[in-house]
Amino acid sequence: MSAPVPSDVTVFAPASVGNIGPGFDVLGMALAGLGDTIRARAISGRGVVIREIRGDGGILPKDARKNTAGIAAARVLAMLKVPSGVELSLEKNIPGNGLGSSAASAVAGGFAVNALFGSPLSKSELLLPCAAAEAAVSGGYFLDNTAASLLGGVNVTNPVTRTAISLGGLPGALIVVATPRFKLLTARSRRVLPKRVPLEAMVANLARACAIVAAVGKGDVALFGRSIVDLVVEPRRAALIPGFLAVKRAALKAGALGCSISGAGSSVFAVTDEKAKADAIGDAMRRAFSRARLECVITVTTIDPAGARIIV
Repeated sequence: MSAPVPSDVTVFAPASVGNIGPGFDVLGMALAGLGDTIRARAISGRGVVIREIRGDGGILPKDARKNTAGIAAARVLAMLKVPSGVELSLEKNIPGNGLGSSAASAVAGGFAVNALFGSPLSKSELLLPCAAAEAAVSGGYFLDNTAASLLGGVNVTNPVTRTAISLGGLPGALIVVATPRFKLLTARSRRVLPKRVPLEAMVANLARACAIVAAVGKGDVALFGRSIVDLVVEPRRAALIPGFLAVKRAALKAGALGCSISGAGSSVFAVTDEKAKADAIGDAMRRAFSRARLECVITVTTIDPAGARIIV
């Protein structure tokens, strides 16, 4: 393969909401503004080196073998068979838990290496190495966050066939995210999942997940929001997030079209189509978390339609 083109590259991969309520491990959507930025440059020698990580509060490992960005970068390097290594500098801009942070790092790492060497792989070809990197850290293989971060918009994924279908964005949809100062590990959230699901609940979730897909296709924000109702997973996870039920009630009372747990939590998201309501919903969610003695960060954003991209 020819010499790296360009000599360095900077990319952005957005944060995401997994499940979107009833679409457990299947539906995901990218969030504008929040995400990971990685600068990658070729170095002599082999392998991946993480030079620095900013914005994580010193939590994430700089050992590339233990960081999803480094793992994905190494996998893409192996796929490209290039005769050099890569140095990564990572900046995190994803508050708290439940917004696909590890997936965004994986996507940014894999996408950056591919871009550094001329982008020979398509986004579809990058999906599996990035998902495998995220799985190496999270302990489970699911594509909802990874596909959303990579492809942008709303996605339907299949962890069995390991494929993803991008549905595009949803203009007019405003996403209000409340991220409490409360750490909730994905492993703990998955431990409370039900072993058996009543047929009625399964059918209800399936119908609403299909309605979400239809809503994106029709550009119907109201239908999208109304369909965010989860009768299977949310009831089990609600008790893991202090004040969640009160936060959800507050969001709906303030005018949210729908509200649920973002991914495994602890972030909570709501949907509206009016800016004035979005601010009111955010304030209501903040006050509800405050009554549960939790500070939270409120983010009002939109669905990122582009996914991972070169920014410099």
